[in-house]
Amino acid sequence: MIAPNAATSTTGALAVNEAAGLDNAQANQLTITSGGSVANVNLDEQGTTTRARLGNASALIGSGAFSNTSGAMMVNQAAGVGNIQRNSAQIGTGAPGVTLVSDGELSATSATNGGMGSQAGAARGIREVRIDSAAFRNATGLVQVNQTAGAGNATANSFVLRPPAGTLF
Repeated sequence: MIAPNAATSTTGALAVNEAAGLDNAQANQLTITSGGSVANVNLDEQGTTTRARLGNASALIGSGAFSNTSGAMMVNQAAGVGNIQRNSAQIGTGAPGVTLVSDGELSATSATNGGMGSQAGAARGIREVRIDSAAFRNATGLVQVNQTAGAGNATANSFVLRPPAGTLF
């Protein structure tokens, strides 16, 4: 559980990874660049294979946590076995070779599942994820949250901002 009122009034970049269980993998990546000839790579490959029995699993964010924060907030919270979570953001003015894609092309793109060959345990017990209604209150900027409870879940948030040339932050 992320405690009530945790990380309140934080400014700038905030990355939180919290895991309870076995063989969970988490990552937060933020890249901010400027200039016309910037080469940037923000990538991560995650994987997990495990076999374990899983009882109850809960991932909770308490009242007031992350309230009044400003900037980039990346939170991963996992309870269970073999869960993979990733938040990534790239903000920059220099991105040569970047092209736009239509909404149709974007919606036709999907992540693939690694298959059922590495199941992460029996599906018994209670699974619960919860964010209190007062968490993240008055937060501004970029907020990315992944919560998983159970076995073999994969979640990701990705954000890219490339303002027009000459734009000042």
